[in-house]
Amino acid sequence: MVRTGGERRITITTSRLDQGAVVVAVKDGGVGLDAVDMQRMFTLSYTTKAAGTGVGLSISRSIIQAHGGRIWASQNTDRGATFSFSVPVY
Repeated sequence: MVRTGGERRITITTSRLDQGAVVVAVKDGGVGLDAVDMQRMFTLSYTTKAAGTGVGLSISRSIIQAHGGRIWASQNTDRGATFSFSVPVY
């Protein structure tokens, strides 16, 4: 589904957890995650795009995990999705 018209916006926030990690969250107002297999979305070759390769989220997960972090996604209550990751503070 391609969104036409209207404002396109992403919001990036950062925070620090008490456990000694930082969190980066990227929120958008797109189509959200309804059509996404949440169990497979970070695996190699999984894509929801007709011309997608399915490597972007998998590579992101590998890089974040290599630095001791984790990545996750959640559906926004209004519209769109938020992708977040945390990495330890050294």
